[in-house]
Amino acid sequence: MPEGAFGEAAAIAHQGWLIARRWLRGPGLPTNREPAERPLVVFVHGYFAAAAVLDPLQAAIARTTGAETLDFTYGPHRHFESIAEELAERVAARAGGDRSIALVGHSLGGLVARWYLQQMAPHPGVERLVTLATPHRGVPRARLMPGPLARALRPGSPLFEHLAEGRPPVPHLAILGGQDALVPPAIGGAVHAEVVRFDDLTHNQLLYDPRVHRVVARALTRPRGEDTEPEPDAA
Repeated sequence: MPEGAFGEAAAIAHQGWLIARRWLRGPGLPTNREPAERPLVVFVHGYFAAAAVLDPLQAAIARTTGAETLDFTYGPHRHFESIAEELAERVAARAGGDRSIALVGHSLGGLVARWYLQQMAPHPGVERLVTLATPHRGVPRARLMPGPLARALRPGSPLFEHLAEGRPPVPHLAILGGQDALVPPAIGGAVHAEVVRFDDLTHNQLLYDPRVHRVVARALTRPRGEDTEPEPDAA
């Protein structure tokens, strides 16, 4: 069995439990309803997942940064652009006028966040982007999968052609797993991003490792002037 397979299987099983728990207790995590007083961190899950898989990361970020968190669930058969439009609507509805906002996306969710930032009119309060296990150069396996989201994920698709024409207008931290069989570091690296790699973690293990939680929290609380400006060809 490939290295990391047991850990990935355990992470996927954990996700199933998180989805069931969210369904039983009802949607959403407790949030502060005073939008002008706390930063907002918006989480976007990946393909064939649900918002609940991000609950441990959300809880860690809320606890360590004091931010309010927001998420939403989208189905696997939607068109990519419609998910980005929903992200924009959710941010606009919750953000208010002068609120500090950060986007955190796992896998496909990172591409949704990038599209919102680069191809739409993002909220002016968005200050940071963090992506985890995001295929910034496409997923070769997606060529074998049906549906509009799979077509969007194929290397060379219009999605990646458009994203390659620009860069996120905010600091971008890309977190990768060295044992990620779905999005290996060779296709997970992003240009114009600071890259952090955990050699012992898989695609979904990244969501549940306390070290990753700490790295995300530090990125979200780092003063803007302290962000690292990567070289244009960084990978």
